[in-house]
Amino acid sequence: MLVHGFVPVSRANGPGRRAVLWFQGCTLSCPGCWNPASHPFEGVSPTDVNDIIQRVIGQHRAGEIEGLTFSGGEPMQQACSMLELIEGLREAGAASLSFGMFTGYTLDELERGRYFTFEDCPDKIATWELIRTHLDFAVMGRYNRLAPATLPLRSSRNQRLHLFTNRYHQSDFGEPTVEVSIGQDGATTITGFPLLGIPT
Repeated sequence: MLVHGFVPVSRANGPGRRAVLWFQGCTLSCPGCWNPASHPFEGVSPTDVNDIIQRVIGQHRAGEIEGLTFSGGEPMQQACSMLELIEGLREAGAASLSFGMFTGYTLDELERGRYFTFEDCPDKIATWELIRTHLDFAVMGRYNRLAPATLPLRSSRNQRLHLFTNRYHQSDFGEPTVEVSIGQDGATTITGFPLLGIPT
């Protein structure tokens, strides 16, 4: 699994306190994408899925997070790895962990298996159907910089927030926000929805 980044706790990427996992790699090339460094399928070492499982399980059991949100890059371009991670978390006892996802693909594209995968994923329709059974919500659709939005979790008006379970309701998704965190090594991570652009 190629990972671009991981934030242990966020309030900007879905309801409640959530861990966020950014996958490395995206071929969609949306003009003006906020995270172009996450596009190449290179530049990072593969991450052991079990390492992420142990980290998320520990946080969940400690009551630090209620869910995990997938972003990118493009999560569905590593769909089989994402499914392995989800199923591993369920098998490890995280039955109540919530899952959310940001994807540039539309629901129709995923249902038809019309998405690229970096890894060998023989049945893309079945893989999506299995992932969907675990997702509580997903924001879907290409980023369009010409149609900015202020709707919850959406950066452009064409994107759709789909609720796949009854765990959350539209009212659980608040106004877009941005978080800036500074690590012990001085590295800065910006996540969320900087409506006025990325600070320089």
